[in-house]
Amino acid sequence: MRRLLQSTCLLFAILLFAGRIMADVATTPASDPKETNDIKETPTPAYLQSEPAPAAPATVIAGLRTWLDLYEAEANHPWPAFPEDTLLKPGMTDPLVVDLRQRLRETGDLAGWDSTSDQFDAPLKQAVKNFQQRMGLAADGVVGAGTLRELNVPPLDRAKQLAVNLVRWTELGQKLGDRFVLVNVPDFHLFVYDHGQKVLDMKAIVGKRTRQTPEITSSITHIIFNPWWSVPQLIARRDIIPKILDDPDYLDRMHIRIFESQENNAAQIPENRVNWNQVADNGFPWYFRQDPGAQNALGKVKFEFQNSASIYMHDTPTRDLFKQPVRLFSSGCIRLEKPLALVEELMKTDSAFDEERLQSLLDRQKTVFIHVKTPTPVFIAYLTAWIDDRGRLNFRDDVYGRDDPDAPAIHQDGDPEPEEDDGDGNLDSQQE
Repeated sequence: MRRLLQSTCLLFAILLFAGRIMADVATTPASDPKETNDIKETPTPAYLQSEPAPAAPATVIAGLRTWLDLYEAEANHPWPAFPEDTLLKPGMTDPLVVDLRQRLRETGDLAGWDSTSDQFDAPLKQAVKNFQQRMGLAADGVVGAGTLRELNVPPLDRAKQLAVNLVRWTELGQKLGDRFVLVNVPDFHLFVYDHGQKVLDMKAIVGKRTRQTPEITSSITHIIFNPWWSVPQLIARRDIIPKILDDPDYLDRMHIRIFESQENNAAQIPENRVNWNQVADNGFPWYFRQDPGAQNALGKVKFEFQNSASIYMHDTPTRDLFKQPVRLFSSGCIRLEKPLALVEELMKTDSAFDEERLQSLLDRQKTVFIHVKTPTPVFIAYLTAWIDDRGRLNFRDDVYGRDDPDAPAIHQDGDPEPEEDDGDGNLDSQQE
C-alpha cells in the first residue's frame, strides 16, 4: 500500500507538470483508442511491412492524454496477470484464451464481443500481432515470454509511463519544424519527416546500457564519405594493444596505422618503432587510425552534427545486428541500416548532387568531406510511448531506466569504448 501511494503521488506530480507546460500547445481531437486495427528478411504481412512512425506531436499529445485517462481508470481495478508460464499459440483451445480476448479488447487490439470463445482463431492471432507491433515485438501472433511480459504490465505503470512521455512530447513538439530527422533511442529507429509526412525510415543501432546514446538537438551539417576511424585512446589502451600482443599481424590485417597526433596531416609512426610490451605497461603516446575500406568500423559514410558528446551517425559493415529486435550494441553513436538513403534525402535540395555524384564519391575510396547545403535538424530523443501514424498507442521498453526518476541509475563507463570483438577480427563492434 505504501509503495502504491508513493507511485500515485509521483504520477500526480508528473501530471501537474505536464498540464502546466501543455497549456499553450495546440492539440487535435484524439483518435478513439478502440479503433485500431539491402537485408533479406522473412516476408511479413502487408499491414506490417512499413514501420509505423510517430504521428504529429499535437496528435500524439491528444492521444496520450486520452489513453492516460483510460489507464488511470483501469489502475483502480487492475486487470489480473497471466501466469508466468503461459504460452498461447494459434489453433489452441485454452481457458486463458478467453482472458486474452478480454485483455486485447481493453487495449484496443481486438474488435467484437465473442468473449466466451476459448479457441485461438485467426482474428485473435491478428489482434496479437497488432499488440506485438505496438510494443515493438516481433509480430508472430504467439503469446510467448516477451508478449506475456507486456500484457502483464500493470495499468498504473502504464499510466506513469504515459504521463512522463506527455512531458517529453510537449517539449519536443515545441522544437520541431517542417523538416527534421528523428532518432528514437528506445525504438531503435530513425525517421525523416517533411511537412508532416514520413519520407524515410530505417532501423538504428544505439548505445548499450553502459554506454548510453544521449538525447541531442542539433543539425546535420557534414557528410563524410569513406571515413577513416580515429580510435579513441581508451579503446587503444584496453582493446587494440592487447590484440596486437596476441596477434602481431593485427594492425596490418585491420588496416590500422599509427600517427603522431589526431591531426589530418600528422606524421605516421613506423610500427617497428613501437615496443608493445612497454606501451602496454606505461601508456600509448600515439594514435591509431583505421583506413577507409571494407573493414572500416564506420562503413562507407558518416553523418556529423555538433554536440558535446562527440556522437555521430554512420554506416556499418556488419549488417546482421539489424535483424535483432533489441539493438543496444554501440558505444553511444548511432549505426544506420540505410545510410545511403539518408544521404540522398539530406542532399536532395542540392542540384549539384545526384546519384552519379554519390557513386563517384563512393568509388574513389578516399575520404571526402561534403557540406550539407541545407543543414537538417536532428533530434535524438528518448520516447517510450506515442501515437503512431495509424492512430495506435505504442509502448517501448525503458531500456535506459529513464522513465522512473526513483530507479537506480545504470552505471556507465566514463569514456567510450567498444564492445568485444565479434570473433572474426572485425572491428565493427568497436565503433565509437
